[in-house]
Amino acid sequence: MKLIPSLFCGSPLMLSNLTFAFLNNLMPPSSCLLCGASSRHQAFCDGCAGALPWLPGLHCPLCAMPTLDGGPCGDCLKAPPAFDATCAAFLYAGTLAQLIPAAKFGARWSILPALAQLMLPALEKHPRPDLIVPLPLHPLRLKERGFNQAQEIASPLARELKVPLENACLIRTRNTEHQARLSEKARKANMRRAFSTIADLDGKHVAIVDDVMTTGTSLDAAARALKQAGASRVDAWVLARTP
Repeated sequence: MKLIPSLFCGSPLMLSNLTFAFLNNLMPPSSCLLCGASSRHQAFCDGCAGALPWLPGLHCPLCAMPTLDGGPCGDCLKAPPAFDATCAAFLYAGTLAQLIPAAKFGARWSILPALAQLMLPALEKHPRPDLIVPLPLHPLRLKERGFNQAQEIASPLARELKVPLENACLIRTRNTEHQARLSEKARKANMRRAFSTIADLDGKHVAIVDDVMTTGTSLDAAARALKQAGASRVDAWVLARTP
């Protein structure tokens, strides 16, 4: 299904996720979402995929922030996050900084599985987890948006990697303010006690999935909840890292 002509302009036609899923399955992509060239039933042609803002090879292993030597960044050395590693495919810049908001806020959710497929080579360098957990939305936010962007990324990853997807493992207990509107200090206060879990994760390696990591505060709070439930290792998997 070709999405790009109305991707960045105007108010998109609002179709249900079930309708989009039906159309996408009925008509697998044969044209690049960005330039319209033949893409051999892939979402992006080789040229457009190569031009995306890929994360540099040298980056902090904990939060994926680009670094000069590939070692931990200063922030992680000073205050290590609760998660043990981050895998990101892209920098949140250029085309990605348009694609992801279009997916989240413009009813173009089917862009997200296409981007998730491009994460797979990066994930091959990381240990395989026991469970994949999408970062949950509060039920009120889910009703407002109509879908959880983390779920749309996590589902194809779980399917391709043959790792169980666990949707009920982590619960959003507070309908927090949008993180993008807040300072770093306010983000931490906003996420305090935002997640809980009643699952027994004793000794489990869990990967939390989200779309973009900015300060990592949301993922840090989620990782703390998972480790309190017994998880031995928690990784953060995100499409993009803010530079």
